[in-house]
Amino acid sequence: MKLGIYGTGGQGRETLVLARQINQVEARWSDIFFIDDVTDATSVSGVPVYRYEALDFHDLEIFIALGEPAHRRTLAQKVLQKAKLATLIHPDVFVPDDTHIGRGVLIGQGAFISCNVTIDDNALIQPNTYLSHDCHIGAHSVICSQVSLGGKTSIGEGTFLGMNCVVKELSVIGNDVVIGMGSVVTKDLADNAVAFGNPAKIQRSNSNKRVFK
Repeated sequence: MKLGIYGTGGQGRETLVLARQINQVEARWSDIFFIDDVTDATSVSGVPVYRYEALDFHDLEIFIALGEPAHRRTLAQKVLQKAKLATLIHPDVFVPDDTHIGRGVLIGQGAFISCNVTIDDNALIQPNTYLSHDCHIGAHSVICSQVSLGGKTSIGEGTFLGMNCVVKELSVIGNDVVIGMGSVVTKDLADNAVAFGNPAKIQRSNSNKRVFK
């Protein structure tokens, strides 16, 4: 099996580190390379870079290594036409039997995944996150490092939680929401909200459904 890491930016290079850690434990991939349709580089971090159109899709799985939820969604739709999405979980992360992990998910080192958690396809769970019991993470969402979710929190699709966010138990966060780093969320947030602060307050609408400009 081969692994293609889609994206050569910071998230891509961090994913390469994780893939190498996994390979040391279980020798899962015979070849690891980057996929990037923008850069002119032919090698990054000692790993070759290929255009998507030039790939041999035989025995290949792809991880989408981008931190923008909208781009994660778009590329997942593209990749699934020809290949399967790779799921990467750090070897030291324990996943309970009653927790469901979808396709194309990454769970970084130091993440705590409690019981009866659901992480839908193509979600990104960065290192040192805390997902309490019965949480649900929607597809294509990004949960940044040091985020803590109280029990039975629901996160919609394509939502972004910045570093060090804290979300109160039983909270319902909608689709395409952006929560700024260090925010303390004590109330539900509707679709397309951009919120930050302590307590987090809605500042505007995420009308273009983007985190990064």
